[in-house]
Formats: sequence, C-alpha cells, structure tokens
Amino acid sequence: LQPGAIIITGDRTEAQKIAAEVSACLIITGNAKIDPEVLAIASQRNMPVIVAPGDTYMAVRNVGLSRAVSDVMNQEPIVFAPEDLLSDVIKQTREARHRVYPVVNEKSRMVAGALFRDDLFGNSGRNLVLVDHNEKSQAVSGIEEAKILEIIDHHRLGDIQTSGPVLVRNEPVGSTATIVTKIARENAYDLPGEICGALLGAILSDTLVFRSPTCTDMDREMANYLAGRCGEDPEKLGFEMLRAGSEVESLPADQLIRYNLKEYQIGGNRAAVGQCEVVDTSRLLTRKDEILTEMDALCQSRDLAVMIMMFTEIMRRGTHLLITGPERALIAAAFKQKFDPEGFFLPGVLSRKMQIIPKVTVALGG
Repeated sequence: LQPGAIIITGDRTEAQKIAAEVSACLIITGNAKIDPEVLAIASQRNMPVIVAPGDTYMAVRNVGLSRAVSDVMNQEPIVFAPEDLLSDVIKQTREARHRVYPVVNEKSRMVAGALFRDDLFGNSGRNLVLVDHNEKSQAVSGIEEAKILEIIDHHRLGDIQTSGPVLVRNEPVGSTATIVTKIARENAYDLPGEICGALLGAILSDTLVFRSPTCTDMDREMANYLAGRCGEDPEKLGFEMLRAGSEVESLPADQLIRYNLKEYQIGGNRAAVGQCEVVDTSRLLTRKDEILTEMDALCQSRDLAVMIMMFTEIMRRGTHLLITGPERALIAAAFKQKFDPEGFFLPGVLSRKMQIIPKVTVALGG
C-alpha cells in the first residue's frame, strides 16, 4: 500500500489500522464505528476518514463516479468588478455564455457577489439627475450607461448626450443651490433646517459671499430665505467658511490642484481649470515650483492642451493665474498677458465660469 491510496472496508479494525499506518484514505462502509486507536492515528497524520452508508459495493461504485475538484475547476475564470461597465460585461458574457459569473472586489480580492446572465436582460442602466454639471468629463464614470432624467445647473451647456428628451433647468445665477431652493419653494416643499444650512453654504461658497460677478439678486434672495430658515447670518457664516477654506493651502501639491478642478472639452482640445479661494496668495506662491510640476504631470497624463490654476484672493478681489500645457502662451494672450512661469495677477477676476472659461473657449477655438 502506498500513502494516498483509497482503502474501502467495513467494520474490520485490523484493516482500518493498516490503512492508518500507511496514511491511506480510509472509507468505512455500513456506518460502522471507527476504532478510537485508528481515529487517533488518522488525526495525528491528518489522514482523511469517511464513514459511508450502504455496503462496500455501493461505496466502490460511488468512488468510481467521483471526480476531483481540480479536474473540473477553471483556474482562469471570467470575473467582473463592481465598477465594470455594463456594456463590457454584456460583451464578455455573450462570448463565454456561462450562466453565472463571480463579482470580485479588486482591492480585497474577495467575492462580492454573483452575476447571472438573466440579470443583464432588460437592464436600462441607472437613473441619474445631473446637478451642478452637465459635461461628460465632469460626470461619474459610466455615464454612458445611465439614463439621464434631468439636468439642474448654472454652467454653460456641455457635451452630454441623452437617449431621449429630459427636463433641463439651467439658469444664469451664481449657484445651483439657488435653483434647487427655487424648485423647493415652487413646489411648496418644506426644507429641513439642516438642508437649508447646507444650501446657504453652497450659495455663499459659489458667490464668494455675494462678491463674485456671477452673483445675482436671485442668489441673495434665496440666501436670505435660507438664512431665515436655519438661523444663520450669511455674512458671518460666509467669512467663517472662507477662513476654513484657507486650510487648503497646506495640502500636498497633487491634492491641491485637484481640490476644485473641472475639465472641459473645447472643440478638439481638453482643458482643466482649478480654483482655490484664499485670504492671501503669498504662502501658496512660495510653493509655485512644486505646484507647476504637478500641473505639468496632470497635463501629460490627461492629454490636456492647457491647465490653469486660479488662486483667488477675496479681499483683494482678484486672482493669480498659473498656466501650464502646450497652449499656455495662447491662453496668456487671451488675458492680454505675456506668458510668464511666475503667473500673473488679474484684478477683478473672481469667477471661473464667467471670467475664465469664456476666454479659454474662444482661445482654443471652441
């Protein structure tokens, strides 16, 4: 007998001991009890022992019908991640035609669930309402698979395409929160106090506490309405927010440039514009070299024609621009400036939407 051999026997203690001595796989038929001495040896040698119902003949038949898991398993199965696009999943399942597929978390490598082919039929994608954006480059991953129901925004209309008619609420105000508040009031919806506070904060942030050229009388009206509902003083709250926002200055350069970054498709070019509102730009400008290095890296990785960082000083009512990318000189000229790696200060410029993007669009031929 060799280790690993299969021995099938009934209630025969001596035969069981022989099997245990050579570390064989022991199958005891007839539901017979295992001798304690045999069980001790098997446990010590980590040897499999199976007690089976029926007689020896039936056990032999069943062993012949058995197959090792390694014989039937697929060591390179088709697996999907929760973030995979539905269109990619459908394409692969059509080619493989299995009934079920594991869904695996890429970080933990743990199975997160199972995907059945039947789950894919009649799937029309997630329903989405786009708020405060309407460009593909600013939307969530997989926007192509979603069903867009509505757009609520105050920016220029971008490149989003929909499969059918949608309701678009786009108004020339300083904040999308203003539009949301108007919609709630139009429908007599009683906004909770904490939601009023959040919407008020959004209006104050977007309008730079009513100092941005994008600010309208409607923004002020909705802000005063919300302030009355949540018991906040808009000016006081606004400047507390600005002071807290200045902490962004201490972020690493790669995080700083992405803190409030928006990408745009303008004609055949891609552009990105980031903005940080600070009390004083002097501290940030001492880090200019490391910021420009990260901006250059982002331009290359995302194939940008230009990247602009706006460091907006609320009290001086102006913005210091840093520009990188192949079209940096063209963009500087759009602001009647000669390109300078040190950047330049633009008095009175506070708004990315109204004072930066239109000039960038014209310069890039959008």
